[in-house]
Amino acid sequence: MIRLLGRIRAIWPWLAAAVSGLLLALAFPPFESSQIAWVALIPLLLALLYGGATSGAMPIKLAFKLGVTTGMVFWLITMSWLLRLFDTSPAPAVLIVLSWLLLCGYCALYLGIFAMSSAWLVQKIGIGRIWQNLLLTVLIPIMWVGGEVVRSFLFTGFPWNLLAISQYRSVVLIQAAQWVGAPGVSGVLMLANTGLAFTILRYLPHHKPKHYTPHLELFVALLSMSLCFRAGVLLVKEHTPEERTVTIGAIQPAIPQVIKWTDEQVDRIQSTFRRLMAQSVKDPQGPPDLVIWPETATPYCVRDEKGSSKDLVEELSRLGSPLLVGSMDETSVGWDVFYYNASFLFNTNGVITRQYYKQHLVPFGEYVPLSGTFHWLAALAPMGWNCSPGHEATVFTMGATRKWTFSCLICFEDIMSGLSRRAVKNGARLLVNQTNDAWFDRSAGPEQHLSHCVFRCVENRVAAVRVANSGISCLIDPTGLIVEQTENGIGRPPEAAVLRWQVPIPGSDFELTPYTRYGDWLLGIPCGVVAVVCFVLACMAVRRKTLPM
Repeated sequence: MIRLLGRIRAIWPWLAAAVSGLLLALAFPPFESSQIAWVALIPLLLALLYGGATSGAMPIKLAFKLGVTTGMVFWLITMSWLLRLFDTSPAPAVLIVLSWLLLCGYCALYLGIFAMSSAWLVQKIGIGRIWQNLLLTVLIPIMWVGGEVVRSFLFTGFPWNLLAISQYRSVVLIQAAQWVGAPGVSGVLMLANTGLAFTILRYLPHHKPKHYTPHLELFVALLSMSLCFRAGVLLVKEHTPEERTVTIGAIQPAIPQVIKWTDEQVDRIQSTFRRLMAQSVKDPQGPPDLVIWPETATPYCVRDEKGSSKDLVEELSRLGSPLLVGSMDETSVGWDVFYYNASFLFNTNGVITRQYYKQHLVPFGEYVPLSGTFHWLAALAPMGWNCSPGHEATVFTMGATRKWTFSCLICFEDIMSGLSRRAVKNGARLLVNQTNDAWFDRSAGPEQHLSHCVFRCVENRVAAVRVANSGISCLIDPTGLIVEQTENGIGRPPEAAVLRWQVPIPGSDFELTPYTRYGDWLLGIPCGVVAVVCFVLACMAVRRKTLPM
C-alpha cells in the first residue's frame, strides 16, 4: 500500500499536467468549450504549488518538464489540422509530421518556461501567508502574459492560440483588448486560474491553515473578472453603429488546393469567377462599392501583360465594381527576380490603382529562413522559390466624393496585432483579410484562424471583412461580433459563396484606441521583461545547484 501511494505521488503531477493540456485544448476550436479556459490550468498550477507546499519546493527542472507536458498535449491536439497537408501539399509525409512535431515542441517550450519561472517564484516567495499567496496570484499571471508576448515577437513571432483567443465569441469579455490587447485578456483568465488554484490548495492535505484567513487570492481574481466584464458591458452598450456604411461584395470560389495551380484547371477557375462575379454585381441596389477576391485567387500573375488572369480581371472589373484581387506578383531588378504575395486594386476601367505586398511571410511556407545567406537552402522552398516581404502598410482610398479607406492583411497576417495597429495608425478604417485556407479544408484550422481576426477588430475598434478561398468568409463589427459567416465545413467539401455586406466606416471623429496608440507597451512588454528576468534567474538557480561544490 505504501509503495502504491508512493507511485501515485510520483505520477500525479504528470497526470495533472496532461489534464491541463487536454482541458486547454477543449477551450479552442473545434471543441469551443470556452468556459473551460477559466479552470484549465488549475491542475498544472496545483502540481507546482502543492509540490512546493508538501515537500519544501517543486524542483525547477521538474516544473519545466511538467509545463512542456501540458504544452505538448495542448499543441498536438489544437495544431492537428496541420496534418491536412497530407492531402493538399506535395511535401513528403515525413516532412509534414516532422514540421508538426517541431512546431508543437517549440510552442510547448514556452509553457515549460512559464512553469519553471513560476516554480522559482514559489521557492523564493513561499506559500501559506496571505501576502505570499497574493503576490504569487499576481506574479504567476504576469509570467503567462510575458510568455505570450515573447512568443508573439521572437523569431518573427507566432501568436497563435493565445489563451485569450479561446474567448473570441465572448464579446463582452474581450472588450478589454482595446486597452491591453489579447495578452491582457489572457491575464484575466490566468488570474482566475491562479486564484482558484490557491483556494483549492487550502483544502488539500498537509496544507490546511491553522486559522481561518479570508480568500483574498480568489477575491483578487473575481475582482479583475468583474471589472473586465463591467467595462465590457458598458463599452458594448455605448457602441453605436456608424451612420456611414459601404457595400462590400465577397467572392468565395472554393477552389480545391490540389487543382489551384494546375494549368489544366485554368478554364474551370476562370469560369467560376465569371459566374460568381455576375451574381455579385446583379443586385437591385446596384453593384457593390468594392468586390473582394481571396488570397492568390488568380491562376497566374494579374500584372502579366499577356496573361489570361489579367484579361479576366480587366473584363470583370468593367461590370461596375472595383476589384481587390489576391495574386502573386513578379518583379525583376537586373538579373534578380523577386516574388510577392500581393493584393491589387483594379478600378472599373481595369487599371491597377494600388497594390499591397504581404509583409509578414510564413517561414517554410513562403520562404526558407537564412536562404539568402546559405543559398543551398533555397532548394527547400516549398513553391520552388522564396517570396520577398513587403515593407509598407498600404492604405487604399476609395470613393469619389465621400472617401473611405482600408488596408489588407493577407493570410495569417491577421494574427499579428502589430500589422493591424500600423495600418489603422496610418489611416485605414477597415481591415480586409484575404486568405486561402483551402490548405486546411475540413479541419479546425479555418475556425482558429478566424478567432484571431476578432481581436484585431476589438483592439483597433474597426470592422474587418474576411474573404477566403474556402474556409470562413465573414464580416466582424468593431466590437468583435461576427455578423455573418460562411460555414467552415469540417468533414465535408467547401461550397462556393457570394456575399454582400453593409460595412460600417468610422467618420472623421474616429479616435484611436489606447492599444492602437501604444500597443503592448501598456502591459505586454513590461510583463515580458519581468518574465524574461525571472526565467534567467531560474536558469541561474538551476545552474548553481548542478555545479560541483
